[in-house]
Amino acid sequence: MMSAPCKDAADIKVPKFAANAHIRDSLNKILRDEHDDYWVVDEHGDYVGIASQREVLNPPRLKIILVDHNEPRQAIAALEEAELLEILDHHRLGNPYTHQPIRFTVDTVGSTSTLVTELTAEAGFSMPPPLAGTLLAGLLADTLILTSPTTTPRDKAAAERLSRWAFVGGSPLKGETLESYGKAVLSAGAGLSNREPKDVVSTDIKPFEGGGFKFAVAQAEVTDIMQLTDHLEPLQGALNDLRDKRGLDFAMLLVTDVVRSTSRLLITSKAPSILDDLPYPPLSDGTRDAKGVVSRKKQLLPAILGLLEIDSCRVRKAYKIQTPLAKIPPRDIYYGTMDI
Repeated sequence: MMSAPCKDAADIKVPKFAANAHIRDSLNKILRDEHDDYWVVDEHGDYVGIASQREVLNPPRLKIILVDHNEPRQAIAALEEAELLEILDHHRLGNPYTHQPIRFTVDTVGSTSTLVTELTAEAGFSMPPPLAGTLLAGLLADTLILTSPTTTPRDKAAAERLSRWAFVGGSPLKGETLESYGKAVLSAGAGLSNREPKDVVSTDIKPFEGGGFKFAVAQAEVTDIMQLTDHLEPLQGALNDLRDKRGLDFAMLLVTDVVRSTSRLLITSKAPSILDDLPYPPLSDGTRDAKGVVSRKKQLLPAILGLLEIDSCRVRKAYKIQTPLAKIPPRDIYYGTMDI
């Protein structure tokens, strides 16, 4: 008996799972299988290790802190599979469900970089120049070099502190000032000619919900608003494509002139008619003149949500709708396909 080959006593039907596979994709097979242990193999089928069913069904969760956003639609995919530890943000509330209490900080400042800087200083630390420079770039971009209406005294204080950390001797940013560095940051991200239309409408975009609608607002920065004329048609087409691919009711693109502090607004076709009441005059090219608007968060979004919510209440009252409006397809209300 002892002379028999080892393979005769081995179970060679043990299930194998690739090391780079997602547990959720293999979960049904794991639950149906009678084995309690599994082989984990690499892309060549070579042995890597063993996993038990108990470990697979209760894996360690990725620990996450949400920074500069708190709405699940704006977070990474499968957020519910991670362990959410903390939220640090400066936008409106749309926070996700959590299994236990977490630290939640949402404050009225112009940039989340300000909050990170304050926490760093309160802990008695400083930052290496590259990290300080990165945070400062975000702060100056968010506040348009501290000129945006969202800018607070705390943002200005944080910018000064970050500049002391970032512009020190030996740093790549030595000799920079807030003004010169801010202009360089804005210039690097501005312009329409050096990017594809689909990238312009999708790079800086945030999804929202309001009044029963799902929509998204993108923002692009330019140094001369007149360059929009040469790119208007492809941008409008890319915006419509984005709406269709993401299953939205409408989408917008706010093109902001960072030099003159003004914007033009593009809206997808077949948008709800209530948006005609936005306080931005329509222009002959189909865009809207959002004079003085530079902040999506503080200036544009409240105007959009206000109209959508007001109109939803008006519809509810006019037709004495007993069903929550959110359960009624928005297009049925606005385009006359609903028999009320």
